Amino acid sequence: MRLDVQLSRKHLRGALKQLPREKVQLATKFGTFMLNGVTVGVRACCEASLKRLAVSYIDLYYQHRVDVSMPIEDTIEELKKLVNGGKIRYIGLSEASVDTISRAHAVHPITAVQMEYSLWS
Repeated sequence: MRLDVQLSRKHLRGALKQLPREKVQLATKFGTFMLNGVTVGVRACCEASLKRLAVSYIDLYYQHRVDVSMPIEDTIEELKKLVNGGKIRYIGLSEASVDTISRAHAVHPITAVQMEYSLWS
């Protein structure tokens, strides 16, 4: 099934509840952020996404932007734990360099890569 319309989380959750989960491929992104001066990590972001989407797993989980303050190997190691724990199925990277993708893939297979492309820049 292909959804051509941008749905709000509320509408998405409602749609997901009405469809057999195995018929839906769900992809979402995460990015680490600061909360009360503490960096919120990969696992916390994943748990929050699972809760917001009201699902037990995410098919494809992308790192939205590579956090240059943390080695990519550490991030992928955490994502690998989420794969092994059944929280996510596949790992993707967005806006990563060739070197970063290669280093990440050495830790765990990277399934998808998203690069920005613009006709105007």
